[in-house]
Amino acid sequence: MGKKMMIAIALLIGSVTVSAQNSKAQKVGDIRKAYAEAKKKIADNGKNGQAPLDVSITLRDGTEVDEDFIINEERVITFYFTKSRANKELDYADGSNCYFITENWSANGHSHYREMLFAPNVGHLLFSFMHSETHAGYEVESRYYYAADGSLVDQKHKEGKKDVEPDGQTWSTAETEQSFANDLLYVFDQLMKPKHDLPAGKGVKSAMTKADRIDLIRKAYTRAKEDIAKNDKSETPHDIQIVVRDQSWGPPEITDVRMYYEQPDGTTPFRCYFISERCHNNNMGKDNYSEFLVADNSLMFSYCCAREEGEKHEWRYYYDENGRCIEVKTDADDNDKGLADKMTAERYLNIFKKLTE
Repeated sequence: MGKKMMIAIALLIGSVTVSAQNSKAQKVGDIRKAYAEAKKKIADNGKNGQAPLDVSITLRDGTEVDEDFIINEERVITFYFTKSRANKELDYADGSNCYFITENWSANGHSHYREMLFAPNVGHLLFSFMHSETHAGYEVESRYYYAADGSLVDQKHKEGKKDVEPDGQTWSTAETEQSFANDLLYVFDQLMKPKHDLPAGKGVKSAMTKADRIDLIRKAYTRAKEDIAKNDKSETPHDIQIVVRDQSWGPPEITDVRMYYEQPDGTTPFRCYFISERCHNNNMGKDNYSEFLVADNSLMFSYCCAREEGEKHEWRYYYDENGRCIEVKTDADDNDKGLADKMTAERYLNIFKKLTE
């Protein structure tokens, strides 16, 4: 190979390298700009006459190691979103698009903080930041920058406040951060973009008589209410609270969801036994309240009380072990045999499973 050819190849390689570096720097610069814009939007959330658009999830999991040592684990996840018209035939914004998520976790002096930035109106992950600190004061930080196709653009890591190479830390990877982001987006979509496709119930005859089943449900309901009262006073609570602040049309609407679960014993998964939901706004005095009694991941009983424009209606549905409605008590004309409640309960149980798995 001639000398001139070797020089040309070297120049070409150098040009490609510089171009790649410039492209990387440009992408990182664009992500940082999007991050700054998202932070400004979060700071203005709910201000200047605009309704707040966010979702807050608080998970509390207490453990009494012994009578002198209690560990209370708390995790707070916050989603920030914008509104858009998913259905162009509507004259109001019915779609919700998450653009930023924060996560705060703490337990026994350990702490963990995470931020995730998503492309506006698109949804793919652009940036992930993680800061962890042990009770002894040891700190770890990671930053991941992603392209639109999910490929990694750049990453930066620190341990003990010193820069380290990607292979020098084991706290996270670009892939695990993407997987975690997908899990959280699933939760957001289940809350804000529900799919109504739950079947009506299994065609299997119940092993119990209707009277025995209803008696069992009423006893389980009383026991659940007693457990909730104990939980709310306990030093080691086991519950999840979800607060959605949204506005599609009219005044802002607030939905408050509570999930109560049994503490796992190490061999069984988390098991939710009761869910409540309250949805209200100041438009015509709307205030809807629902309860869902659950056993073994299956809905046993649901109750709904709807108030609006001075009117009030109630629905009570009792289900057998196969998910079929066996008894309805309501003062309203409309009655769907509990199908809507079953879909809502299934959606919340899917969220519960994703948050606790």
